[in-house]
Amino acid sequence: MMRMEDIAIPTVPTITAEHKKLVEAARATLLDKSKATPFALLGTEEVVGTNYWILCRVEVPETKGEEMLTLYKIYQSPEGEVSLIEASAFEFETPHSESFRFSA
Repeated sequence: MMRMEDIAIPTVPTITAEHKKLVEAARATLLDKSKATPFALLGTEEVVGTNYWILCRVEVPETKGEEMLTLYKIYQSPEGEVSLIEASAFEFETPHSESFRFSA
């Protein structure tokens, strides 16, 4: 069972060349060949190997170049093998303008 205290959350969510390679290797396992651009390392977890949570912009070809934020959980074994464990659309709700009240 995963415990939140076992996940290292970086102070600055910097993406390195190594993280880019991890995303490329993980996406190579998919039939979908959309382009993914990693832009934030959200956390790592040392297990027998390492789990990485990386937020990416993924091009959606069906929408003519629009991008979707996707959170990838990637596992890298001690031998360097890479697996995409989970891919989740990163969604958030925006408040409707009518829910705001302005006063002068």
